[in-house]
Amino acid sequence: MKTFASIAGAVAMLALYAAPCGAQDPATIDPAHFKVELNNDRVRVLHVTVEPNAKVQLHEVGDAVVVPLKDYESTLKRPDGQVSVVERKAGKAAWLARGAREVEAGANGADALLIEIKQAP
Repeated sequence: MKTFASIAGAVAMLALYAAPCGAQDPATIDPAHFKVELNNDRVRVLHVTVEPNAKVQLHEVGDAVVVPLKDYESTLKRPDGQVSVVERKAGKAAWLARGAREVEAGANGADALLIEIKQAP
């Protein structure tokens, strides 16, 4: 009986500490790059700051508007292998479709507000 309890306990601990396979909320898994500035029933505003040439791990964002606070370039990598280079200009808002992605900042790093749109209540 003690052996079964030990095995069950070990399995439970592994389940708690195992990394989830899918993308996760960036504010939860990467607070160094994503800071929640506002969160209500309609929007969530994240301040995103990434150092030059730094990588941000796979994360999930909802439909959003991105407002760059400075000019920057970054590379987005999707789980399906799709890669795109985006160039952002300070103050020029752009639509960002929901989905999972990794981000690699260019030589200027990145500084932007990410305004996630929530479903109407």
